[in-house]
Amino acid sequence: MVRKLTQLAKKVPTRPEGWVGPGAPLEARKQVFLPDFTVALIRTPFLPPRYASFYVPLHLNKLDMRDYMQRAYGVGVLAVRSFVEQQKVTRMKSKGRFGYGPLRRPQSKKRMTVEMKEPFVWPEAPKEMDKWEKDQYYKAAKWQQEMQDAQKPEAPMLAPTKERESYAAEAEKILSGEKPWRPTWQALGLNYDRSVGGKPATSPKAGSRS
Repeated sequence: MVRKLTQLAKKVPTRPEGWVGPGAPLEARKQVFLPDFTVALIRTPFLPPRYASFYVPLHLNKLDMRDYMQRAYGVGVLAVRSFVEQQKVTRMKSKGRFGYGPLRRPQSKKRMTVEMKEPFVWPEAPKEMDKWEKDQYYKAAKWQQEMQDAQKPEAPMLAPTKERESYAAEAEKILSGEKPWRPTWQALGLNYDRSVGGKPATSPKAGSRS
């Protein structure tokens, strides 16, 4: 049994394919082809043109950031400064209620400021967002939030805000004279011209409120 395990260990390669030793140049030690993390560039108008700030994963170090900038964008880096932003203590909102639930601290954020060899100037922010359908995006997000709120257990106990606003708007139109008032039977299109006890029945007047 020991002999078989020894023979199997000899067949297993001790180093992965494409392994680079510690004596290799710095540029060849770590290669980034398709990164599986997200690096977010932050708009920082208060920094000089040769500095850029990023939000990076917590596990990313300064050497990784320098190699990432060189390999992915071809940007030379002179120095990298990093610090971890600790988030404020909050409560886990139970069923969306504020002030309930156990205390917790959200995951910290890591921020890196890079000093580049060449300056970089932020482009001006676009004024018109019609090309990116910004209004449609916010409308869809609002609709999704409303649907989620309507499916919560406490949703039936909440006041119907939309109905109240609709009734108030209709009452305002009637009081201002913009919309004439009609009885319910006229608004619903009902017909009261039916004979009752062999006698023809007269429909109520248009101005009556009974």
